[in-house]
Amino acid sequence: MRIRGPVMLTLLSVCAGIGAIAVPAAAAPTQPSTAYDQTMLETLAATLRISPLQAAQKLDHEKNLISSLENIRARGLRTDGAFFDDAGALVVNAADAGSAQALRSAGLTPRTAVRGEKALDALSARVGDVIGAAVTQVQSWGPELAADQVVVTVAPGADRALVRRLSALSGVTVRTGIANGNTTQADVIPGQIMDLDPGTNCSLGFPGTTSDGDNVLLTAGHCVEGNPDILNRDGVHIGRGVATEFPSADMGLMDIDDEDTGRGYVDTRKGTTVRITGSSKAPVGTTLCKAGNTTGWTCGKITAYNQTVRYSGESVATKGLAKSTVCTEGGDSGGAYIAGNTAQGMTSGGPDDGHDCGYNQGSNATGSYSYYQPVVDAAYNYGVTLTRS
Repeated sequence: MRIRGPVMLTLLSVCAGIGAIAVPAAAAPTQPSTAYDQTMLETLAATLRISPLQAAQKLDHEKNLISSLENIRARGLRTDGAFFDDAGALVVNAADAGSAQALRSAGLTPRTAVRGEKALDALSARVGDVIGAAVTQVQSWGPELAADQVVVTVAPGADRALVRRLSALSGVTVRTGIANGNTTQADVIPGQIMDLDPGTNCSLGFPGTTSDGDNVLLTAGHCVEGNPDILNRDGVHIGRGVATEFPSADMGLMDIDDEDTGRGYVDTRKGTTVRITGSSKAPVGTTLCKAGNTTGWTCGKITAYNQTVRYSGESVATKGLAKSTVCTEGGDSGGAYIAGNTAQGMTSGGPDDGHDCGYNQGSNATGSYSYYQPVVDAAYNYGVTLTRS
């Protein structure tokens, strides 16, 4: 990770790539799909304390329910957010009783009489207005869909008047964060080291092409600040940073050298690769893994979207991030998150609390979490079509 300062949220510099799951519809089959990489299943199994067979069944179950939701949305049913609960049901916020019945018929679990995703996003924007210039006293804020509330994490010692104003907002919960806050943490293959010249490193993210045919790599924006030259693990020049939105958003772009090729698979750092077949914003609660140069292959689940985070040393908050329970450390930034075979995003940052993820261990440090930049938003912003395999 490229440490940006002594306080607040930490960016995990390293650009790595991965893929997530798209999905069909129906209940999970008795025999799981054989499409998953064995390393992915073993790491998921270690993280979730289940067998590799059960990990494959879980991925199939999630994939099938997500597909059911996509199919019913394609038929015009309006929904307002969805998440997997602890029992594995895909809970969907429904507009009315008729919509709820349609969701039940599709094997989904409807929820009514809640604020829902759109109202939570609006409430989160209002929270940002209340915080205003006091952003240096806040570590993060954003919706928690399952709890149907917006959670604000303030720095220890935050102004009491600010805490009272935030706590007075209906639907807002205020918590106190950790002392140091959060910090940013040849072939071009997602998950391998992205060596920044001079002196720091990230992990390689998702390659793709622009509308005019340029070969590029989507990465964390803080990894390519200053348009650095970029080398691979063998010290060979593979590209140069050409664009970044950091700190307002943590997305950036690397131009891949003409003689090099972006590959549509992720290096698990265990001698295997995972194919990238598409990209999405999978529902909250979906299982996913990430590849990174520092911690290798670690897994967890998505916990929130539309999170706003203030990183160490920054006076501007970074918006639009997703949050997960995946363990990351410095040097993992840019590292790609994948659900099944569907790309989800690139590592942005995590807590600056000295936690140790281990390497390729799967299981996470107690209470660990990380933020990532959703890849679909970065691809849309830069007009990039991801490379698939």
